[in-house]
Amino acid sequence: MESELPAKEQLAAQATSGRPITQSEASAIAHAESDMTRRGPIKGGTAATAQSLHDRQQNFYGVAGEVARKPSSEVTKEDAARVQHFEARALGHAPGRDSLSAEVQSLADHNAQVRQGAGHDAHARHVAEHNEQMRHIDE
Repeated sequence: MESELPAKEQLAAQATSGRPITQSEASAIAHAESDMTRRGPIKGGTAATAQSLHDRQQNFYGVAGEVARKPSSEVTKEDAARVQHFEARALGHAPGRDSLSAEVQSLADHNAQVRQGAGHDAHARHVAEHNEQMRHIDE
């Protein structure tokens, strides 16, 4: 009967590949494990692994969704760090170059450069205005 349960390694590989583990799958595994033991799911067993992986994926989707709903010009490096953290937990390893985390980081870096440039431009305008005022005072 144990052959009905996927191996924990198989579940981890599924999560690593980015394929979601649904709540239905986690529940079915818990039910099968309970039937097998006749006492409920096994602590640290396949059902617990499936539920943990599912929860990690859901946490990542939640954080990614929060950031995705922001105007793209408001995405920060802190947002990118949060997405990367939760994506790494969902995958079980650091996200790669083609990951959502990498895309968010790229957007956040761009926004930081724009903000830095805008700050520099505002400072330059302020200095120019100040110099113009000083020139009028000297006249």
